[in-house]
Amino acid sequence: MEYFITGIDTDIGKTYITKGLAYAFENLNMKTGVFKPLQSGAIKRGNELLAPDLEAVKEISKNINTKCSYLLEGEVSPALAARLAGVKIDINKIKSDFKAFSALNDIVLVEGAGGILAPAADDMLCADLIKTLNIPIIIVTVPFLGRLNHTLLTIHYAKTNEIKIKGIIINKVPNNTTDTASLNFIEELKMYTDIPILGNVSEALSFEQSKEDFRKLIKAF
Repeated sequence: MEYFITGIDTDIGKTYITKGLAYAFENLNMKTGVFKPLQSGAIKRGNELLAPDLEAVKEISKNINTKCSYLLEGEVSPALAARLAGVKIDINKIKSDFKAFSALNDIVLVEGAGGILAPAADDMLCADLIKTLNIPIIIVTVPFLGRLNHTLLTIHYAKTNEIKIKGIIINKVPNNTTDTASLNFIEELKMYTDIPILGNVSEALSFEQSKEDFRKLIKAF
């Protein structure tokens, strides 16, 4: 199984969801891999560059395999980071890395960068990368004001461009709120799309508190 984790925006919690899904699948004794095709904002440790999103995954289990094709510095899009570094991103390298990595794992979670239309390279959007890998997407959203629009736009673009959608995961669900938009988000979303909601992940102070949410969530797979 392979899935591409995309979000309706940046800072929506794609890494947190990827980390949680990887934990849950690995907990079922499945050989689990997390593939990050493009990582900007690399962490420098001595002379070594590290992928922060993959380091977050390694925190929960050393048995989860990780792979990154392009590791770049700068808190910008991968396209801009590559341009500033003088690096040419080769989609064929990413495709080859993904194929080889997938052969080693029972399930691979591919984490994108930003949203579905985020620039991946000078001549490529994240959507182009998804189509090249030809795997279903999981859309990560949050139940806040204005995010219904972002979610429906992401769904519409994916459907229009024949990108398969596995479902939606709603992240950062408030435990106690009186906010009308948050309280009605799920029902509102169901009114406007037939894409299944795979599950919710509650707002939590620590990853430990979210583990049960992720164990429940993967039953939808």
